[in-house]
Formats: sequence, structure tokens, C-alpha cells
Amino acid sequence: AVSPVKPREPARPVKKYVTRPLPKKKETPPPPPEPLPEFVVLFQDEPWFRAYLPDPNPKTFPNVSLTQFVMMILEALPKAAFHVKAEICQALCLIHTDYGIPIPTDVKLAVLKALNEYPLPRVALPDEKQFILDGMKLLQKLNLMDESVLAELLSQFIDGDDAVRSLVLALLKARGFVNQNTYLETELDSWETWKLEGDPKRKTKLVEMAEEWIKEWKQRYNEFMANVGNEAKKSGKTVSEIMGMLSSPGTSPIVSIVNFFIYKCKDKEEAQLKAENEPKKTGEGVRNAVISMPAIKKSNLMRLGESHKSKCYPERESTLSRFLPHLDSRTQQRLDVLLHGFTTYMNLALKPINIQPFLKPDNKKTLK
Repeated sequence: AVSPVKPREPARPVKKYVTRPLPKKKETPPPPPEPLPEFVVLFQDEPWFRAYLPDPNPKTFPNVSLTQFVMMILEALPKAAFHVKAEICQALCLIHTDYGIPIPTDVKLAVLKALNEYPLPRVALPDEKQFILDGMKLLQKLNLMDESVLAELLSQFIDGDDAVRSLVLALLKARGFVNQNTYLETELDSWETWKLEGDPKRKTKLVEMAEEWIKEWKQRYNEFMANVGNEAKKSGKTVSEIMGMLSSPGTSPIVSIVNFFIYKCKDKEEAQLKAENEPKKTGEGVRNAVISMPAIKKSNLMRLGESHKSKCYPERESTLSRFLPHLDSRTQQRLDVLLHGFTTYMNLALKPINIQPFLKPDNKKTLK
């Protein structure tokens, strides 16, 4: 038997799969560089910035914090010339005013080192003098008035001119210094700095002298404060009055020591004036080194114009009298007229002068 033929199914259309390119994604551009911090932009055009710090290009300049930026400036300070050092100090003052320097101690140490390292800045040269002035202003701006800063100010005062000295006193007054009657100026000028003329280590030794002076008066100040109650009774002042003379709100502790020095100088001067104004005891009984002797009533005392000879014993006048030849009577008579005819004394019209050679040193009058 023949199997029936099955009808063919219609051909299915051929599906062709063609790969198509995927749509390209848009490339994301790299993010723009972060802008420079404001404290960097503030000085990027300064010559010292271009000379000692990296190129202020936002793409290449390192991302730094304020502390790191200040450290970069401090590293440039010893390398710079004196006029550039002055500009750097001015920049640090501006940073501290606008942002506040987070590492003031490091800045203080760097400035003190720059002021004391060789070659030393000299007041006679304008650029170097400007660095001294700006360096001291920065030290005051940092508000770190301690023994090292005070010693530096005192040493700068000794070798400074009028401008430097005025600035030192102004900086001390800003920290609570109370100056009276130029006591501090007189004290500093009395130091034996003439011994250091020509000494290459003069500045170092001046700072050491200032440190010794501060140490001495700090010890006196501590002893005074330990017995301030007794000191108040002696001086007739209250404790609050004394404390008001030594310090006020905002006075640095180290400046209180300088105020204590002024207080002691003023106290000493007042005591001297009080002693001079006291009435002196007068009358008999004033003792002096010249002893009052009783009157001696003898006619053979030496007087002005009287020759030293013995009238009773002419032969004792000289040991050579026995060897002299004997004179004749005529010659002896003439000689007697010359010897005995001259007056035995002269009474000159002179004013009496009383001399007291052992008076007190403060009395300049030795003749009355």
C-alpha cells in the first residue's frame, strides 16, 4: 500500500540576525581642579611666593591646609634676603589676623631664630631694620609674651635706635607694661654693654644678660607675692592697690615682673625723697671726725711767717750750728736785726672757713 503524501508546510521566512554597534557613551570630562585656598590666592602674586613656593597653578599646586601652608612659609624664611624676610613677617601677620595661625609657637621660634642667626640684621641698614621691626610686630601679634620674647625685646632696645626703642616700649605697653619716669630705659642703659663692643657674639650675650635680669626679678617678684600682706603694711598701701600697680586685666604674667621692677624703683625714690624732706636735727652735739680740742695758750706755736727756731737755745736750731764759724760782733748784730726785726706772724684779712671733710656723700657742699 502506498502511503499517502503529506502536504508540505509552507517555508518559514529566514530570520537574519545582524549585529549593530552599540551607541557610544559620552565621555565624561575629568573634574576641574579644585581652586586654590583663599590663603594661598591671597599671596600667589607676591615675589617671595614665586621665588620660594611652588607654582600657584591649581593643577600642580599641592592641596595643603593652613598649617601646611604656614610651614612652607617658615621653611622659606631662613633662605630669604632681609627685605624678603620682612615681607614674609607681614604676610604671617595678615594670615594671623584673617585666619589665625594654628601653630603660633613654631612661628615664634622661627622668628626668634631669624633675628639671632648670623648674619645678624643691623639697625643701620634700612632693609635689615625693617625686618627687625616687622619681626617684633609679629611676635606681639602672636600673643606669646614669655621670657624668650621679653629677652629679645630688651636686647633689641639696647642696640636699637629711636624707632626700635619706641616700638619695644609700645609692644610692652600693649601687654600691660606701666612705664614711669623712664626707670626701665635708665636700667637698660646702665648695663655694661660697652664691654661687648666689637664682640662677634654681642647679640647672644645681650640676650643672656636680659635673661639673667628677668630671672633675678622673677625671683624677687615671687618672694614679694608670697609676703604681699606684710609688704602692704610696710608701705601703707592695701593689697589691692599694690596688685593694681603690678597688673591689670590683659597683662601678661612676664610683663608683671617688669611692672614690679618699676614699682620697686618708684618705692625707693619715694623713700629717698621722704628722707631728704625730714627736718635734720640741729644744735650742739653734732659729731664729726674733727675733734674739738681745748685752746692751747702758748706763745711758741708756729705762725704764718715765723721761722722755726729756738729763741732760748739758738744752737739747737740746726745740728750744723756747732760747725759754723764764729761771727764777729758786728756781723752778729746785723744778723740779729734781720732775724729778730721781722714780724713773727702776719694777720691777713681772710674770711673764716669751717671745713667738714667727712660729710655724707649725698651732700655736695663741703665748705660752709
